[in-house]
This record gives sequence, structure tokens and C-alpha cells, in this order.
Amino acid sequence: MWDANDIHARLAAIRVADPGLQRFGASRHQHRLGPTLSEADVAAFEAQHRVTLPENYRTFLLEVGNGGAGPHYGLFPLHGEGMRDVDREERFRSGHLATPFPHTQAWNPDYDVPVLGRPGPVDRMTEDEYFDERWTTGSLIVAEFGCGAFHRLVITGTARGQVWFDDRAADNGLAPEADFHAWYETWVHNQKKFDPAGQTAAEQDKIV
Repeated sequence: MWDANDIHARLAAIRVADPGLQRFGASRHQHRLGPTLSEADVAAFEAQHRVTLPENYRTFLLEVGNGGAGPHYGLFPLHGEGMRDVDREERFRSGHLATPFPHTQAWNPDYDVPVLGRPGPVDRMTEDEYFDERWTTGSLIVAEFGCGAFHRLVITGTARGQVWFDDRAADNGLAPEADFHAWYETWVHNQKKFDPAGQTAAEQDKIV
């Protein structure tokens, strides 16, 4: 499934091309992946959460790396090191990963931002309801996009193995992207497209 040698060779070439870490997100991940995990490491995480990780992500952890270079600000390690506490706590919430992800298509209902003294429409969610964790059960934050948006990997449910974009912070809800293998391979193969400033046009659009 994964060509680890090719991925690491591509990242090595990027490090040579961007020694000053000027590319978007590079100052955080430095164009490097963390060390791979052992089968025992992965199995312990699965047992703790009563899940089996999708094969495309599981083999990445075992054969390619655990966290580091990846889309936008890079990949988080399996245990969430480097995340804000409030985001990291989600993955360790009892039953969070074992409860199926509730979506199979893009989701973005109307919601009201509470205004003191004004009741919201009865047919709309409140802001607290919109950001409730029940909409993201069964998913693991794998990368940070920026501005409060994240990429999530579905661990449990019909969409298992897919990466979803969580852009609720910008009122854009949740939307499917691609399976983890295609999502990561697309990123790493597009890294050769440097502009003179060391960033692709798409990356420049994402700087916040």
C-alpha cells in the first residue's frame, strides 16, 4: 500500500529545496516524519479505545511514520502529542472513537450564535449543539489546517478510512475529502511544485 522509501526520498528532496523551512507549515513539521510505531504500540492504542484502525492509516504508522510532515501543519502523532489539550482530550474521551461516525455526506445545518436576551429560532441548532462532539464521534484528528479547522480520519462507521474536513470554526460544517492513502499521497506528490517563495499557490491561499 505504501512506498515508504519513495515518501522519505521525496521529503528529503524537499528539505534540500527548503532549508529555511519557508513553506507553509514547515516550521512545525520540518519536512520530517516521526519514527514508525511497533505493532505492539498500535495494538495497545486499539485495545484502549476498542477499535481497529483503518488499514491505510495503520500501515502508515507501522511502515512510514507517526506524525510529522503532511498537509498544512503536518500530521499529529497517534497519541495526539503537539495538539491543544482541548483537542487532544477528545480522542481519549471514553467511547469517542468506538462510537460510529454519524455522516456519509457533507453536513452543515443552520445554527444560531446566541445573543443575550434574544431566543433563537426553534428549528436551528445553538452554537453549542453545532460544536457538540456527537457530530465527530468515531473520528480522529490527524492534521491541523489552521484557523480552527482540522482534518479528521474516520475510524468507526460507514465512512471508515476516509479523511473529512472539519471546518465548523468557519461555519462550513464537515465534508468528505479522500481515503487516507489518497489524501496523503496526493500531498506528498504535489510537493515538487515549488514557486520561488517556496510555496504553491494553493498553500499561499491557506496562510492565515
